[in-house]
Amino acid sequence: MKRNVIILLLLFTFCASSQNIFAQECSVEPNTTFFNKKNMSLVGLSSIYAVSIVHSYYMWWHNNSRQFHFYNKWGWFDEPYALGLDRVGHFYTSYFFYHTQKNLLEWGGHSKEFSRWFSAGLAAGFAVIIEVGDGFSTYGFDHKDLIFNLSGVGYGLLQDYFPILQNFRFKWSYVPPGGYKFPPKFTEHYDGHIYWLTIDIHNLFKDSFGKYFPKFVQPAIGFSLADEGSRREFVIGLDWNFNFLFENTNEDWNFLGKTLDLYHFPAPGIKYSPSRKPEYRLLLMN
Repeated sequence: MKRNVIILLLLFTFCASSQNIFAQECSVEPNTTFFNKKNMSLVGLSSIYAVSIVHSYYMWWHNNSRQFHFYNKWGWFDEPYALGLDRVGHFYTSYFFYHTQKNLLEWGGHSKEFSRWFSAGLAAGFAVIIEVGDGFSTYGFDHKDLIFNLSGVGYGLLQDYFPILQNFRFKWSYVPPGGYKFPPKFTEHYDGHIYWLTIDIHNLFKDSFGKYFPKFVQPAIGFSLADEGSRREFVIGLDWNFNFLFENTNEDWNFLGKTLDLYHFPAPGIKYSPSRKPEYRLLLMN
């Protein structure tokens, strides 16, 4: 009960602090209706946020309650079940939330400043709520997870204020070993994840050799697990640049391209681990 009260208080505090922003952004101008892209983007964002909280509750915390405690059993990258992949996952999750929320708000016509900072607040607030909820469950509050979450939000913000960082984008691919099932349980199949860092060679070195590099493809390096999470794997491959492929003056296509560009789609790649032969794949998925 105490856990639920604290989580509700966190939600209430966040909503109260956002009230003035919502009031300004949702105001209806003369000769317009409430049902426009600007307001509907906020409604959609709020709905996704609420559904995510409820889903998290039933996935991790329902009937799993205990007194608040911290989790300090392992170091930063030595958990035997994840070998650091979960830390990278925390970083990417918040990075993903920041960018998808910001893209939705910008698509709705909100200012860049509002879209950036409101999305950052939502992503950071979600991370705090999740970690506090874990503190009241058997998982425990892990400050290392929260640091990686906030780092993901921070890097997303830095990309928007320092354009050179947009040449270094994080992506994710996921194919569970037993095939896709609904609802997906991402934390039960760590060896189905690959987290990628892509480099836009064409744009980064456009004044030199980059102009000879195709705009629609870019190199990428990745990190994953194998053998049910007991072995680290590293990946080198290619990635599709959806920002370029969907580059268009149409804001709907731009929104689609920015969203798709958060995922890594099958492309040629090589997986390798220490003391093992590399695996070459024409279309690397996981």
